Amino acid sequence: MELLKNVFFWTTIATATIVLEFVVFLSRRKYKKIVYVLAGISALIFFEIPRLIIPLLPQPSIGLNLNIAKILGGLIFLSGLLIIGGAFFQIMKAKKESWKLRTSGIYGVVRHPMYLGDILWALGWSIIFNALYGLILTFLWFFLRYSLAILEEEKLIEKYGETYKNYMQKVPKRLIPYLI
Repeated sequence: MELLKNVFFWTTIATATIVLEFVVFLSRRKYKKIVYVLAGISALIFFEIPRLIIPLLPQPSIGLNLNIAKILGGLIFLSGLLIIGGAFFQIMKAKKESWKLRTSGIYGVVRHPMYLGDILWALGWSIIFNALYGLILTFLWFFLRYSLAILEEEKLIEKYGETYKNYMQKVPKRLIPYLI
């Protein structure tokens, strides 16, 4: 039971899961569709749930005033969820339109808004609970998500060709507007 209270246990699970996501992503078109569906479900469970748990575990504090942490963290957390929701809505619309590339709305601001939202909710969650390890790990996962975005873009160029290259020029930032 002590293992379940260990930040580094959950960190290992989450980080190993995103690394496995890289492996599955890079092997696209080698396996049946169910393999990718199951990999996606596993990523949701074994990447997202540990990131929810980690800030709740005993660890050093960030050192923020609790009221400021709750307000600032809450705003960042909600921003992340709203971005994910908006991007998901646009993806579902694209699916209905034979996977037409989305270049407006949140996709007109950054090319990978789902990853941005994913990082923001985890950052906000860590701030809400004043969790130093959670905050530090969010930066590690940002780097991993950014790396995955680079790999994903290679696949998107294969799929959409010049349309995607033009989109990359129109929306030059992958994850953070005006920065990265």
